[in-house]
Amino acid sequence: MADGRRGSLLGTPPPEPPIPERGPSLASSIELRYVPLCVDLCHWINDYTGISMEVNQFWTLLQDGCILCNLMNKLEQQHAINIEETYQYIGYTLKKDLGDQLFYVRLNVETFIRWAKNFGCDKELLCQVGHLVERKDLERALSCIHAVARRAAELRMPYPKCLRLEIKFQMSYNQIVEMFDKDHSTLDEDQIHVKKCFADFCESVGLGKIDITQPIKSNSSEWKSRLAGMWVGPNPMENGDISPIPE
Repeated sequence: MADGRRGSLLGTPPPEPPIPERGPSLASSIELRYVPLCVDLCHWINDYTGISMEVNQFWTLLQDGCILCNLMNKLEQQHAINIEETYQYIGYTLKKDLGDQLFYVRLNVETFIRWAKNFGCDKELLCQVGHLVERKDLERALSCIHAVARRAAELRMPYPKCLRLEIKFQMSYNQIVEMFDKDHSTLDEDQIHVKKCFADFCESVGLGKIDITQPIKSNSSEWKSRLAGMWVGPNPMENGDISPIPE
């Protein structure tokens, strides 16, 4: 009887992770105009955490809250150094400890959102847990992460390139990309300059050159092609290595 139970246990497959290892591609998960912003945030998150990220899996990587909570602690640590205060680690469930429980995933994302409020982010720009974990509104989740980046800029901490554009032109990201919805021939020199700077920004994050006279949607095929296989940080699979488990 004991042997039978042992055989049954040994034959039981490991529990499925609460979030699938792979999900929909970036361009199919969110409106195309936000793709450059997501790629830029990948670079920013990597700069703080050192975690390599497959850009096309941006949302799946963030969905369990582990990378976001890692970022949270890195930002909190940097801020403590800047204001010469003692850094206090904020606890969360590491990826290796998530098991098959969605509860801990939700708790991680809740921890990040609660911290963002305490960090001084505009509450109107933050998201709810389900917006990310259940992918109910990824644009709202993007707004939340962008708000954290904006707050980092306000606190004179390293911030993403997209924020540099917003600060330079005193325009929101949406206002900048909406320039591409207008008839290019009707724009003045200042507006055309904004579009040129956005085009430079897109190229700097690896999306290639764009034609500023055309709408953003005209870049769909090119961006999808470039996103395939794009990594920020070393690609752990290039040498047959097993991808490390991000905290």
